[in-house]
Amino acid sequence: MIIDAYCVLGTDREYDLSAEALLRGMDQAQVERAIIAPVDRYLAVNNSVGNRFVSQAAGAQPDRFIAACSVNPWYGDAALEEFKRSLGEGARLLVMHPMLQGYIANDELVWPLLEAATREKIPIYVHTGPPGNATPWQVTDLAERFPKLDFIMGHCGATDYWNDVNEAALAASNIYLESSLGRPFTFVPRLSVVGAERGIMGSFAPNNELTFEWAQMREAMPHEMWPAVCGENIRRLLEKRGPL
Repeated sequence: MIIDAYCVLGTDREYDLSAEALLRGMDQAQVERAIIAPVDRYLAVNNSVGNRFVSQAAGAQPDRFIAACSVNPWYGDAALEEFKRSLGEGARLLVMHPMLQGYIANDELVWPLLEAATREKIPIYVHTGPPGNATPWQVTDLAERFPKLDFIMGHCGATDYWNDVNEAALAASNIYLESSLGRPFTFVPRLSVVGAERGIMGSFAPNNELTFEWAQMREAMPHEMWPAVCGENIRRLLEKRGPL
C-alpha cells in the first residue's frame, strides 16, 4: 500500500486543499491513501474544529484518507479530553507543532499528552525545523523519555538543522524520518545511514505539490527501499492500534 504520510486538508492563510483536489493528486501520483491533518489555525487554537473537519473527511473516504489530530498542550486537561475524543472518531496520528502551538518540543508541558499517546499506541508527528523550538535533538530527548512511543521527525529538521538529523535519529530507535521539505536527493542518502525501515514518505501537500513530490521520490529512491519507505513503515506504526 502506497501511503502519503502528511497532507493538510482545508483552507487557511497558506493552505487551500479540498478533498476532491487531494484525491485527484493521489490518483495521478498512484498514491492509495493519505494521512490528513488540520490547517495551522486549528493546530494552534480551536483544535476540535479542525479535528472534526478532518475526521469527517476521512469518514467520507475511509479507503483513501486516514485522520490525524492535534491538540495544543497549553489547554491541559481539555487537550487530553479532545485527544481522547478524536481517537474515538478514528484519528491514528497525533501532530505536534511546537512553533505554532507555543512551546519547546521537549518541554514537560507535553508529557501528559505523550503519556496518553503511549497508552493509546498512537505515533507522534513532530514538525521540526526553525525557529529552534523543535530540533532533531529535542525529538531525541522525547524519544528517550518515551521509549514505547513512535516519533516521526517531520521535515528532517529542514532547513537549519539538517546536519543533526542522522545522529539524532541513530540515538533513539523509535525515531522515524519523514521526507517533506528535505529534498529526495538528500533524504534518500539518510536512509543508507539510519536504515530504510525508518524512512517515511510525506508530501506535505499543498505546501508542496503532491504529484511532483512523488515523481521526484520515485526518481531518487532505489527500488528496494520503495515498499518500506512509501507505505509499509507508516502503516506498521498506525496499525499498532489495530488494522486500518
